[in-house]
Amino acid sequence: MPSQEVGLPIPNIPHAVSVTLPTWEANIAYEEGEHWVTSKMSSGYPRFYIHSSIRQLCRKLEAKYGREGEECLVFPSYKVAKRCREFLKSHFEGKIRILQLSTPEPVSDSDKSIQVGATFGVVFFPKSLFPLAKSYWQHSGEVVSSRMGEYILKSLFTGPKSKTKQELQAQKIQSRSPSIRASRSSASGCFNDDLETEFDTFIEQKFGRVLDLKFANEAKRALRRRICGKVDKSCNQIEEIEKSKRGKYLSESDVYLFPSGMASIFYAHHALFNILPAGKSVCFGFPYVDTLNILKKFGPGVIFLGLGDDSSLLQLEKDLEEGLKIMALFCECPSNPLLKTPNLKKIKELGEKYDFAIVVDETVGNFINIHVLPYADMVASSLTKVFSGDSNVLAGSLVLNPLSRYYAKLKKFFNTNYEDLFWDEDALWLERNSRDFVERVHKVDNTSEKVVNLLLSNPKISKVYYPSVSPSRHHYDMIKTQDGGYGGLISFVFHKPSDAIKFFNSVDLYKGPSLGTNFSLACPYSILAHYQELDEIEQWGVDRNLIRISIGLEEPEDLLQVLEKSLEQ
Repeated sequence: MPSQEVGLPIPNIPHAVSVTLPTWEANIAYEEGEHWVTSKMSSGYPRFYIHSSIRQLCRKLEAKYGREGEECLVFPSYKVAKRCREFLKSHFEGKIRILQLSTPEPVSDSDKSIQVGATFGVVFFPKSLFPLAKSYWQHSGEVVSSRMGEYILKSLFTGPKSKTKQELQAQKIQSRSPSIRASRSSASGCFNDDLETEFDTFIEQKFGRVLDLKFANEAKRALRRRICGKVDKSCNQIEEIEKSKRGKYLSESDVYLFPSGMASIFYAHHALFNILPAGKSVCFGFPYVDTLNILKKFGPGVIFLGLGDDSSLLQLEKDLEEGLKIMALFCECPSNPLLKTPNLKKIKELGEKYDFAIVVDETVGNFINIHVLPYADMVASSLTKVFSGDSNVLAGSLVLNPLSRYYAKLKKFFNTNYEDLFWDEDALWLERNSRDFVERVHKVDNTSEKVVNLLLSNPKISKVYYPSVSPSRHHYDMIKTQDGGYGGLISFVFHKPSDAIKFFNSVDLYKGPSLGTNFSLACPYSILAHYQELDEIEQWGVDRNLIRISIGLEEPEDLLQVLEKSLEQ
């Protein structure tokens, strides 16, 4: 049964990416920093809550390398640490130091199974700047994962880890794997059906839950190919005349992995800022909070079109006709939490006419349900969500459209500047988690439609937000794949706020941040994501008492029964 204990990880494992906030009151208390909640927090979403292993690592680094009055924060590379320093210096004129450190490289082949050389950056700053440094961590998503922090801590401060008998046996099993051997010799390019089947099973887990770091690069290649194989289906929908313009197809080399979904959006903005004339970007539609923060706090600023509807697009077109210059347009498809779908076809037409780039975050729709690549220059996704499902790894991806008019410039920039910051052990976990991604998506889609019908029929509920019942459905249907559904995210509002509180407090589901988990997950979204701006968000149609549910893999009848029981409260 879902735990209702405040602060417990969801799931209850060391590297969980969600945390239990089981009541309306607990969510408010968390936002207000009340001790009865914050003192019990043993976990949290990794961009907002710094994992205990990372905090412990920072304390060790401060003791060894710090100066009086300093704190530090670790980042996955020296370049990222420099970006953090630049951000801090834009707000502070004092001294900020960076230290680059590395863990020992493996010496022998057997060491490669449990050891990897990791080079990372440490930013030292006055203690008063910690909230600002943490805001860079949160907004950029360029974070050290809890597994990476744990590894560095053990490697630098508790000595090398010895292989257990179990790990040695697992290594022998994996080295014999025919799919591992095949992966080393297969040609590059997108999956065909045979390759996809091969890679979907290639890191065999025949011996417990041991992961062999020696195969991390192959796991990453499998992930890029898996993403490429799914996204490329959208590329294949492009008219033949468009294909012939470039004569290129999406390949695994156009898929880039990141330590979080937000890092992929941040890096998309960073890349465009470096290859295009500097200018404001448009945030089209009410987005997840840190997408807007990135556009606000990094670069020349943002034009926020929060309604994200056809009228907003007409006004943008008018402003562009009158001389408005923008660098890029960022949007979600569909948006979180209102599940609106932008008119991507029209946005693409405007982008071509007025020369701005288009970045689409398809996390909520996911690339099994929708194909947005033909309408975007870059497609970002949080792999933490339904692609992983298990709520135990943070990851993101960014796909370059090879038919984009900016492709050559983007490719040159990525070839020169992109760093693989995705921690090896996280890659191994994600590869395994995502093998049944397609089947899970279809099950979630089917269950979600049943839940939507239940909510629509309940007289206590005033509004249901879901792509299939949205006024923007025709825009969603334009990009929906042949076998795709409408996703697993549903938001709704009660007529009476008191009914929302009663429902949330009584519903027997996991309750915390995140979405796309294999278990259904609920939260009072506005309270959790926008508590300090509840009046402001209402102008964009976001009700302060909105509840969001991410549908999981429970049997539909069981989930419907749980929801019906709470709706009767």
